[in-house]
Amino acid sequence: MRLMSLILLLVFSAAVPPACAETTRWYDYEEGMLAASSLEKPVLLDFYADWCPPCIAMEEGTYPDPRVVSEMKDFIAIKVDTQKRIDIESKYGITYYPTVIFLDSKGKEVSRHIGYLGPQEMVNEIKQSRGKLPKEAPGFEIIYVVPVFMLLLFKKKAAPRIS
Repeated sequence: MRLMSLILLLVFSAAVPPACAETTRWYDYEEGMLAASSLEKPVLLDFYADWCPPCIAMEEGTYPDPRVVSEMKDFIAIKVDTQKRIDIESKYGITYYPTVIFLDSKGKEVSRHIGYLGPQEMVNEIKQSRGKLPKEAPGFEIIYVVPVFMLLLFKKKAAPRIS
């Protein structure tokens, strides 16, 4: 009997997904836009309706997919229930569900996709949108590095030598 209990416990624990599985943190609109601005991260806006079958399919199959979760790590993810937030739906001109809009960290639209996206299609959309995001100017750090370097060089030359 004890062996049977142990076997059942092992089988059951193998069937349960780990509690530490990564998921995407979803924000409401205002909180997400504030986070994107302060963290300087791009935004993925998901416009959905509870009665929309493709929206439900994306909620259950696309967004939990580990590939999608991984690709979304550097985005602020915002869900907009179009039945409750008609103001935001109007602001972005949403006419069909689901619609996914990608914004830069300042809120400027980078791209949008209208309609259902499976996991691989979502990964592709995220990668394409990431490629359209503004790039940081390379060498911006030089503004800080050069003065420090010059100061160290000057101190080295000015230091008296002891023989």
